[in-house]
Amino acid sequence: MEFISLIANNFTSAAITFLGFVFALTVVVFIHEMGHFLVARWCGVTVTTFSIGFGKEIWAFVDKKGTRWRVAWIPAGGYVKFLDDENAASMPDRDALNTMSEEQRKGSFQLKPVWQRAAVVVAGPLANFILAIAIFAGFYWALGDNRIEPRADYIVPGSPAEVAGLKSGDRILSIGGRQVRDFSQVNEIVWTSPGRTLEFLVDRAGQEVAVSLEPEMQERNDYIAGKHRRPTIGIRYAVEPIVAGVVAGDPAEKAGFQPGDRVVRMNGQDINDFNQLQDMVGNSDGQEISVVVERDGRQIPLSVTPKLMSPGPKAADPTPRPLIGIQSSMTPVYSRHVDVGPIEAIGLGSERTWSIITGTLSYIGDIFTGRNDSDQIGGVVRIADAAGKFAALGFTQLILFTAFISVSIGLINLFPIPILDGGHLMFYAYEAVMGRPVNEDVQEFGFRVGLALILMLMIFGFYNDRGILAGWFS
Repeated sequence: MEFISLIANNFTSAAITFLGFVFALTVVVFIHEMGHFLVARWCGVTVTTFSIGFGKEIWAFVDKKGTRWRVAWIPAGGYVKFLDDENAASMPDRDALNTMSEEQRKGSFQLKPVWQRAAVVVAGPLANFILAIAIFAGFYWALGDNRIEPRADYIVPGSPAEVAGLKSGDRILSIGGRQVRDFSQVNEIVWTSPGRTLEFLVDRAGQEVAVSLEPEMQERNDYIAGKHRRPTIGIRYAVEPIVAGVVAGDPAEKAGFQPGDRVVRMNGQDINDFNQLQDMVGNSDGQEISVVVERDGRQIPLSVTPKLMSPGPKAADPTPRPLIGIQSSMTPVYSRHVDVGPIEAIGLGSERTWSIITGTLSYIGDIFTGRNDSDQIGGVVRIADAAGKFAALGFTQLILFTAFISVSIGLINLFPIPILDGGHLMFYAYEAVMGRPVNEDVQEFGFRVGLALILMLMIFGFYNDRGILAGWFS
């Protein structure tokens, strides 16, 4: 019976991963190709095919202008094919021009002015960015913005923050001259700054204090990205000391802890932050701890003896340590909800999209300079795995993941690699400056090099994703 349950759970997980991946990629690819398609139509270019997926057709129809709309079996991308394209990668078919009638030549992509060709090409990535902005803005407008105060409430002992002199309670005003309004912005700046000295300006009891520090690389293990190394400075915001869950059979359950309990004291010390609670337990050496919890307006004394246990395989450090088996509510102590209007929502959506773009470019630059590892470069397997995890969290989370992937695909397509949109734009830039197109042989060679680069990147990503594959089949 247990084996059947395991098989059913694995099947359900695989189905969620597949459907989440297909949904996210289909939406992103459709919007990308629709950007190319609409601008091509506006410029009078004849579009012969609009395809979602590759390979054999599942379904297709031809519209009144002769464009074949198709859905194919391999959901790994899509394409828009013009009348004078040689293939789905939009390599120009020079011979096709010689066999076209005068009427057909009016719809030729190759014969359009360079600015129109550039507009058609850039429309795909631009559509991806617009989709992401629209999704983020929609969430901000509908749900508002929950902003966690950018405070260093807890300083990790021995961390760069402690060494540099940050103090508990410091409120971060700016980093490197950039003002910060919530804790997520602090994380974004730190995570994209390995090996760089950051200049913090903090408010300490009404006085502005400048602090310089350099993040250190630390291994993390989270639900979405798995094990990876990320810059950190060792600060945390205060979290309400509320018990969200109790692990069955662990010391907390035996001691009488219940979900919803608020821990108010441990060994006579007031507890205002879940981080304090973790410190008390971690430093207990397995000795009994007297605890007072607040439950339904009453204070209840409890006694619990931590047990040396592993925090589990998902922890960054699985080394056994004193634990009692409770889960945090993760509710910030200092946060506020801000209602957001439609104009501000668009601004916040644009800001978030730009943050993903700059973060990605910063990460790539840090790989080449040796400041960061390349282990976060992944391929289809990693995208599918993340899509499945976000889908398991709920449809709204899958929509947000779709926005993130849309930005990433839009940005990647702008890289100046022949075969990608950015490669075409590079050729058009040359044509605009020199007054003549790039030599046909050079273009063909460039497309071959571009294809080789993309294939190598896919192989490298697949290599990095081998751990995810092992997890799927374990």
